[in-house]
Amino acid sequence: MADYVFSEKDNGASAQVQRGAKITIQLKENPTTGYRWTISSIDEVLLEPKDDEFLPPDQATPGAGGQHRFFFRAKGAGSTALTLISKRAWQRDDQAIGTFKLRVRIFN
Repeated sequence: MADYVFSEKDNGASAQVQRGAKITIQLKENPTTGYRWTISSIDEVLLEPKDDEFLPPDQATPGAGGQHRFFFRAKGAGSTALTLISKRAWQRDDQAIGTFKLRVRIFN
C-alpha cells in the first residue's frame, strides 16, 4: 500500500489514492504567531483523521517556524474535498490567513 504526502505545492490539486492508503499533509507553520493549521472541512466517511503533529525547525532559533503534519486514512471509495485553514484559535473560519484544499478520489 502506497503512502501519499502532500504539501503547499499541492494546494488546489486533485489526487487519486488507493483505499486504505495513508495520506500526510505537511504545511509550514509558526505557532509563535498564534496562527495554526486546523481541519476546516472533511468527509469522515471517506477520509479518517488519524493524528497531527508539529515538527520544530532543525535549528533552535527562537520564534522560528516548522512543519505541521496531518495524517489521514482513505477509508471509503469515492470523491471528496479536504480543506485546512490557518487561523488564530479565537478567529472565525472566514478570517483565516491561509487555505489548503485537496480534492481526493479514493479507488479500490
